[in-house]
Amino acid sequence: MGKFDEKISDKSVWITSTPTQTALALPFCVTEAGHFYAESDYAVQRESHDSFLLLFTIKGCGIVQSGDAEIKLAEGNAVVIDCHTPHRYFSENTKWEFIWLHINGSAVPTFFELLYPNGLCAVNTIEDISEPAAEIMRRIRKSDILSIAEVSAIVHMIFNTLIKSSIESERIRNEGRYYDFVKHAADFIHNHYSEPLSIDEMISDIPMSKYHFIRTFKHIMGTTPYNYLTNYRINNAKIMLRTTDMPVSEIAERCGFLDTSNFIAQFRKHTQQKPHQYRRYFAAD
Repeated sequence: MGKFDEKISDKSVWITSTPTQTALALPFCVTEAGHFYAESDYAVQRESHDSFLLLFTIKGCGIVQSGDAEIKLAEGNAVVIDCHTPHRYFSENTKWEFIWLHINGSAVPTFFELLYPNGLCAVNTIEDISEPAAEIMRRIRKSDILSIAEVSAIVHMIFNTLIKSSIESERIRNEGRYYDFVKHAADFIHNHYSEPLSIDEMISDIPMSKYHFIRTFKHIMGTTPYNYLTNYRINNAKIMLRTTDMPVSEIAERCGFLDTSNFIAQFRKHTQQKPHQYRRYFAAD
């Protein structure tokens, strides 16, 4: 569509880029980007688009609909949506200045999940992301290796900013109490990882439901309480394997695994090696 059909002013910027195979192999790449000065009747609706879309409001306000979510995108707010599903975004009866990036890459789904463990929402950004986005627009016109790598790095930085902003907003909203609860649960795991542990035991003195605790823990720690416990046990087992001659069965017991076969299966799942292979590898050093 032309600028007239898109309901955007002539000073708007719209850049497209066809990523190389090298760009697609990196964690992030940008296929389209823009800085739009949209009219009050601006609207875009799609059934599907092969990317994720970052929208960031500079002035005015937009409305974003994706799945069952409807998000108001006020000044300083950002959102990332999965364009593989039906979506719509439009001006909220006012002029809307915003930046947008269509993003692909192997790391995008993971970062999307980290950003929205509890469902889609607007993120009030702590830092202005308009300048990094402008730098992306300057670089995607090129196809040299340095520019491709820089674009990936900048998108990574933007995602980190959004995740940090989301966590800080929740910390303020909940006055830090949920973070204290999660820290308490993590400390409990550190002190009792060698014992059989359940979620109920982790939250025995935490005033949260099991479902709410698991969801909050994942949002703050990036993984579920069970996975955190398993990783902590595996990490301690690694130290024992590298620094002692203790039998694998004893290490399994000391690290809280119910039986040796379960320990071996979990260790292999997390390290792609069996415990004795891991021990032998480091003994060779």
